[in-house]
Amino acid sequence: MELLAKRYGRTRTSIYRVINERRAERLLAQSLDYIANPSFEDPMQETAILAPMPDFEAYEESRKSLRVPKDAPPELAPLYEVPLLNKEQEQHLFRKLNFLKHKATQLRQRIEPARVRTQDLDELDLLLSEASKVKEQLVNCNMRLVVSIAKRHAAQSDNFFDLLSDGNVSLLRAVEKFDYSRGNKFSTYASWAIMKNFARSIPEEKHRRERYVTGREELFESAPDNRSDESECLASAEQASHKVMRLLSTLDPREREIIRMRAGLDSNAEGMTLEKIGEKLGITKERVRQLNVRAMKKMRVLAEANKEEMP
Repeated sequence: MELLAKRYGRTRTSIYRVINERRAERLLAQSLDYIANPSFEDPMQETAILAPMPDFEAYEESRKSLRVPKDAPPELAPLYEVPLLNKEQEQHLFRKLNFLKHKATQLRQRIEPARVRTQDLDELDLLLSEASKVKEQLVNCNMRLVVSIAKRHAAQSDNFFDLLSDGNVSLLRAVEKFDYSRGNKFSTYASWAIMKNFARSIPEEKHRRERYVTGREELFESAPDNRSDESECLASAEQASHKVMRLLSTLDPREREIIRMRAGLDSNAEGMTLEKIGEKLGITKERVRQLNVRAMKKMRVLAEANKEEMP
C-alpha cells in the first residue's frame, strides 16, 4: 500500500478505497442465478442448511473402498475415486448451493461501490467461494454419469472424448438449473439434459464432418500435386485436437473451463485474459493463474506418462 500510495501520489486510505471500488464492481458484474426456496427466508433453518451433509464421515470413509474398473482408461480413473451421493446428501448440497447464492445476492444488493466496506466484500467473496466448492463437489460426484451416457452414444460419434467434454458442459449447466425442491433425483434431470444435448450435437458433428470430407475430396481431385502435404497437415491438426480433448477430459470442470477460455478453444478469439476469466468465474485473477498453472501441469504430466508431446 505504501508503494502504491507513493507511486500515484495518493494516501493509503484513498488507495484502499479505489481497490475496494474495483473489487465491488467486479463482484457486482458477476452473473448469480439460483433456485429460490421459502426456507431461505427462515433464519432458524440457516444452521441446518449450512451444516455438513448427512452421513459425511461415512461418505469420506467410503473413499477407501472404491475401486477403479479394469477397463477404465487411465485419464478417467480419477472419476471413480469420488463416491456417489445418496438422495438425501444430494438434496442437502443443492439446497446449500442455492442458499449460498441467495445470501450472496442479498449482500450484493446492499453494496454500493463508492461506499463499500471491506468486510462486506470479504463476506461476499467467502459466500461465492463456498458456493463454488459445493458446485464442484456436485459435478465431480456425477461425472461418471456423463461417462456412462457418452459410452452409449460413442458408436454415433467419431471421438469419445469430444463427446465426453460436450457432456460435461451439459452437466455443469444442469447443476445450475436443477430445482432440488421438486424431490426428483438429479441423475434423472442430468441424464435428460445430457441426452438432449447429444441428440443435437451428434447429428451436427456428423453433418460438419461429411461436408468437410466431401469438400476435401473434391479439392484433392482438382489439385493432386498438393494432396500429400495438405493431407498430412489435416491429419496432424486432427490428431492434435484429439490429444487436447483427451487431456482436457482429465481436468476438474473449473480447470477445464479456464483452459478453454484462456486458449479460446470455444471460439475464434485469441483467448480471454486472466482478469476476464476471473470476473466470469467469480474468483480472483491470481486464483485463475494458479488454477491455469495446475491444470497445465496435470496435462503435461499425463502427456509425458503416455510418451507423447504436449499439443
